[in-house]
Amino acid sequence: MMLEASGMANSRKLNNYLPEYDFAEKHKIVVKSSPEKIFEAIQNLDMGKSKIIKNLIKIRGIYSLLNPREKSVYQSPIKLTIEEMTRKSGFISLEDVSNQEMVMGFIGKFWQPTSGIVQLSGANDFIHFNQTGYCKAAWNFYLQQNTGDTVTLSTETRVLCLGCRAKFLFRIYWLVIRPFSGWIRLEMLKMTKELAEGKNGKD
Repeated sequence: MMLEASGMANSRKLNNYLPEYDFAEKHKIVVKSSPEKIFEAIQNLDMGKSKIIKNLIKIRGIYSLLNPREKSVYQSPIKLTIEEMTRKSGFISLEDVSNQEMVMGFIGKFWQPTSGIVQLSGANDFIHFNQTGYCKAAWNFYLQQNTGDTVTLSTETRVLCLGCRAKFLFRIYWLVIRPFSGWIRLEMLKMTKELAEGKNGKD
């Protein structure tokens, strides 16, 4: 299990929700814009406009059809904004610090066709959930002002597995999904940069 080291990174709100974790992935990009415009771009970003992200979501939707007993959040075409994801896809908003950080959470059995989503009513539910067999995932966007007129925008995903079986099953799932997960996050950062800098990026 990994524990976030002390220092600058320890001030991130992400640490309030998953200071200890088993798996993590980080990506970043430099954006020539103000924190206000970047934060607004994150909030307004429609990831469904990216062909890359849309096709990866479609693949996940096909996989979900293997289990007809439950309706997966991936089967229906939705507008892939942060707001829509928190309303329809099992994510919840854990904490926002305006123009600096946005933290979201998600609990489930991610290796299952329907992801085994746990419905949460708020951040306290996320913090106190400890049922064996599930995984807790926290995901953030973090803005760090650089010298001059640029900002480093980073995104980090952490996963804590509750129990040995959950860790074993998630490890197998992670080996398969990690390249695609990273691809999606890099595409999100690229789209956010283009939106914040006022560029019309192509899908």
